[in-house]
Amino acid sequence: MSFFGKIDFNDLSETDRAIYHYMSSQSDKIPYMRVREIAKESHTSASSVMRFIRKLGFESFTEFRSHARIPQLEDSDILSGSDLLSAEHFPSDIESKLRRVAEKLVECENIIFYGIGASASICEYAARRFSILGCNSFALVDHTYPIFAKLKNTSDNMVLALSVTGGTTEIIELFNGFKNNLDFTTVVVTSDAASALGRMSDFVLDYSVDVKRINKHEDLTSQIPCIFLIEALSEAVRQIVTLDKL
Repeated sequence: MSFFGKIDFNDLSETDRAIYHYMSSQSDKIPYMRVREIAKESHTSASSVMRFIRKLGFESFTEFRSHARIPQLEDSDILSGSDLLSAEHFPSDIESKLRRVAEKLVECENIIFYGIGASASICEYAARRFSILGCNSFALVDHTYPIFAKLKNTSDNMVLALSVTGGTTEIIELFNGFKNNLDFTTVVVTSDAASALGRMSDFVLDYSVDVKRINKHEDLTSQIPCIFLIEALSEAVRQIVTLDKL
């Protein structure tokens, strides 16, 4: 039980151990019991139960009981996303894909990272990271921004869209404007290579992740794989730029 904290079992008296064993075996009942009930069931006294509660770090039984009522998470639940960077979450050819995109990116005049919602924040991070490497990059997080007018009469542009599902309507509409335009290379970072954006893009950097939503529209899907690919891409670009300077 997590409400026992880091108490040292060796420091407990025989009475404390009796209370401990009873509480740990009846953890689902403890939040709804009274001090006298716990004392009776553990064959101890109410004063002994209260002394034990204070040893756990609680000022009162009410505080202890309130804490015990909170659903406790195991470490494996809290760190369930810690394996999102394992090889099984990426295609076997992801390194070659990153290399091809990096080689194309260093030749581009403008690099635009496009995303909305949670992906918008990642776009700003990505644009800053690539600017440090000397790339003319910026984040596009407003789908009403006149991007076509801004990039008029330019060439060698790359647009990298960040979309977990690959079905973001605003990004699809934007990519439609780049179709068959030789001045633009399109890349999508997504969990679904077969999505609409995946099929429309020149390059796809894909990964596997469980989509998590609450209240239907609020997205809690992890962005860890996407950030990893952005950083891996920037490292590939850094290596190319470094070699060019030698």
